[in-house]
Amino acid sequence: MHYRHVAKQQSRRLLRRYPFLTHITIVTTVITLVWIYGVYYGERTLFARHIDACHWDKWERWPPGATPHHLVLVADPQLVDPHTYPGRPWPLSTATERYTDLYMGRNFRLINANLDPDSVVFLGDLFDGGREWAPSKAKPLKGAQIALLQHMGVMKSNEVVEKRSLDSYRKAIATPHHQVIEKKDHFLTPEGRDLKKFVYGEKGRWSSWGQQQWDADFRRFSHIFFDTDQLYPHGATRDWFAAYEVQADDVSVENGADNTTWKEYASSGGRQRRIITSLPGNHDVGFGMGAQLPLQDRFQMHFGDSNRIDVIGNHTFVSIDSPSLSAFMQFMPEGGETPPDKATELTHLWQPAMDFLEGIQAPARKAVDDALQSYYPSKNAEAGHTHAVFDSDEQAPSRAARPSSQAELPTVLLTHIPLYRDPDTDCGSMRERGRALSISAGYQYQNVVTRSLSNSIVSYVSKVGNIIQIFSGDDHDYCDVSHVYNIGQAQKPANDASRTTPGLSNVKEITVKSFSWAMGVRKPGFQLVSLWNPVDADGKSLGTASPTIQTHLCLLPDQLGIFLDYATLLGATMVVLLIRAVIIGLQAKTTEDDEVPESPLSELTLPRYQSKLYGATAGNPSTANKGTKQKSRHRAASTSLESALNSSSNNLGVQRSFNARTRSVSPAVGIYTPNNSAYTLPPSGQEHHGPLVDKAGYHPSIKWLDPTDAEDSDEENDVSAVSDVDEDDSQAKWKRRRRAPGRARMAVGEFFASTAVVGLPSLLWYIWVVRHG
Repeated sequence: MHYRHVAKQQSRRLLRRYPFLTHITIVTTVITLVWIYGVYYGERTLFARHIDACHWDKWERWPPGATPHHLVLVADPQLVDPHTYPGRPWPLSTATERYTDLYMGRNFRLINANLDPDSVVFLGDLFDGGREWAPSKAKPLKGAQIALLQHMGVMKSNEVVEKRSLDSYRKAIATPHHQVIEKKDHFLTPEGRDLKKFVYGEKGRWSSWGQQQWDADFRRFSHIFFDTDQLYPHGATRDWFAAYEVQADDVSVENGADNTTWKEYASSGGRQRRIITSLPGNHDVGFGMGAQLPLQDRFQMHFGDSNRIDVIGNHTFVSIDSPSLSAFMQFMPEGGETPPDKATELTHLWQPAMDFLEGIQAPARKAVDDALQSYYPSKNAEAGHTHAVFDSDEQAPSRAARPSSQAELPTVLLTHIPLYRDPDTDCGSMRERGRALSISAGYQYQNVVTRSLSNSIVSYVSKVGNIIQIFSGDDHDYCDVSHVYNIGQAQKPANDASRTTPGLSNVKEITVKSFSWAMGVRKPGFQLVSLWNPVDADGKSLGTASPTIQTHLCLLPDQLGIFLDYATLLGATMVVLLIRAVIIGLQAKTTEDDEVPESPLSELTLPRYQSKLYGATAGNPSTANKGTKQKSRHRAASTSLESALNSSSNNLGVQRSFNARTRSVSPAVGIYTPNNSAYTLPPSGQEHHGPLVDKAGYHPSIKWLDPTDAEDSDEENDVSAVSDVDEDDSQAKWKRRRRAPGRARMAVGEFFASTAVVGLPSLLWYIWVVRHG
C-alpha cells in the first residue's frame, strides 16, 4: 500500500507538471506500438524476407560438393531525375527521387549482405535522362600543361595537340564511304555537320540542363552501387587469407578460383566482388539515329568499354552496345528498316560495335586463355624475359609468346535491347503487364532489335562459343522466350556425305525486370544466375551435368503497396482516435450552474479553525456547525491600514483592486471575544459593530483541492468563489465565471491531443528507420 500511495503521488506530480501525459492511455499506447511494429516490418522485415527467400540453397540444383559462381544481373535502375516526371511539382518529385534511391540502395545492400554474390552485372539504362544532359566540352591544354606532358614523355615536343585528339576517334568513324574532314578537335561530315557537337532532343526542352546534372546523377549512382558500405556491408565481408597457408583445392580451381598457393610472393588473397556497369542503354546514350558520339564518349569514360568480353564462372560473357548498333538497322517512322544510304550516313555510330563483332574471335580467345592461365598457371605459363645483361646497342631477345589455344567456353550474350521475336510471343507467367512484349518504337526507343540485326548479332557471337543464354533489359518487365537460330554445327546426312545441313539451336532469352519501383512495375526484381562449369587446362568440361547455368527471378517488395498499407493503418488510427474522443466528450459531466467538472475530492472539507464560543477547542469541530455545508469558498478580506486604526468607524476600509493578486473580499459580521483569539459568527439576530479588522481570520469549512486540477492548484488565481453574503456586492456584479468547454469542444481537443501523442513518436521512429536503412 505504501508503494501504491507513493506511485499515485508521483503520478499526480507528473500530471500537474506535464498535462499532456493525461492523454497517454492504454489505447494511445497500443496504437503507437502498432505503428512502431508496422514501420519496422515495412522498412526492414519485409525487405529482408524477400531477399532471404531467394537464397541460393533454395533453388540451386548442383551435384554435392559443387562450388558455383554466383552472379546477380541488375537491369534498368534508371535513376529518377527531372526528366522522369516533368509534370510533378517540387515536393512530390523530390520525394520520388529520394525514395527510389533509398529503395534501390537498401535492396542492393541486402543482396550483398545476405546473398553474397561473386559478380554483379548491369544491363543498361543506369540513368533516366542521361541522353538529355549536354556533356561539357574538352578544354584546350594550356602551355604549362603541354610543357609538363612533354617533360613527362607523354607528348613529343613536335606533337600537335589537335591532331592527337583526332587520332583517338579516327578509327571509330573513318570509313571508305565516309570521308572525315579534320577541324580543330571536332569531326565534320562532307555536308559540314559536326559529329562531336551535342544536339538537344525534344526540341531543346532540356537545353538548360547540362553536365552538372549528369555529374549529380553519377554521384547518386556511385553512392547506391559503388560505395564500400553497399558492396561490403557489415557482416558480409569476404574472407581474406594468407596465400601460403592455403592448400590447393581442385574443385575451387576447376570452378575458377585463383590457385593462390602457386604465387610464391603473394601475401594475401581472397575473392573480390566484381562489378560491371559498362553496358549502355538507350536512356544513357540514345537509340539508333538518336545516339550521339559525345554521349558515348562520356559514358565509356566513366563506366568502361561498351563492347567487351568477360570470363565469369568459366563462361564467356559478350556485351554488345545494341542501342548504338541499331543505327545500322532500325525501324523507320515511315515504315520498313533503315535504308543503306541512311546507314552509311550514320557509320560513326554503329561502326565501333560492328568492328567489335567482326573481330570478336581474337579477344575472346585471349580472354579464355588468360582465365585458364589463372586456373592452371603451371601448365599455361607464359615465357618470361631472360635474366641477362645486354649492351644498349644490342637488342634484347623477345620473350616467347604463349601459344594461343582453341578452347571455347559456353557463351552468354548481354544486350540492353531484347532480340527480335514474333509478335504476341508468350513471355511466361512471371510477367506483370500482359503476356507478350510489344513490338513498337518511338522517340529514342525501340522495344526489340530488328530481325536482320538480331540474326547478325547471334551469328557473330556464336563464333566465340555455343550460345546457351541471352539476357536483356529495357522492357522493365519479365519475359522468358526461346529463339531458334541457324547457328548450329553443320551436320552431314548419313545417305549423302557430300551435303551438309545446318544445325538449328534453341537459345533462351530472359528479359530482366527493372530494379526500380518507379518504372511501371509494382514488383521490381533482379536475376540470379548460378554458373558451374569446371574445366581442365585445355578448357574442356570435366563432365558436369548440362546445362552449366541456372537462373532464378527474385522479386522485390511492392513499395507502392507498402505506402498503401501505411495509408490504411493511418485511416484506421484516425477512426479509433475519433471514436475514443467522442466517447470521452459524451462522458463529460456538465451542468448549467457549474460548467466545470468537479473533482472526486471536492467533497472532502475540513474547517481551518473552530471558535471556542460554542464550547469547542481549537482543532475540534463544534456540534453547532455539524452538518453545515458551504457552497463556496470564503477567503479573508484585506483592508487598508486606515480602516484597521479607525476602530470606531462603522465603514469598511478601501479594498484593494479586484484584479490584484489577493484573496477575494468576503466580509462577515461577527463578535469579537477579547479573551480568545477567535472570530465567529454571532447568534441569529445579533449584529456586530466595529472595525473590519476585528473580523479578520475567520474561515468556514475549506474545500480540499485536487492536485491534478491545474485550475485549482493556484489558490490566488481563483476568483470565482464568493460567499452568499456578498451576492449583492457591487464588485461581484461584473465578475464572470470561467466556462468549461462543451462536449463537442472537449472531443475535438482530445482527438487532436491523442493524435499528437501517437503521431509524434511514430513519425520520429519512421524518419530514423528510413535514414538508417
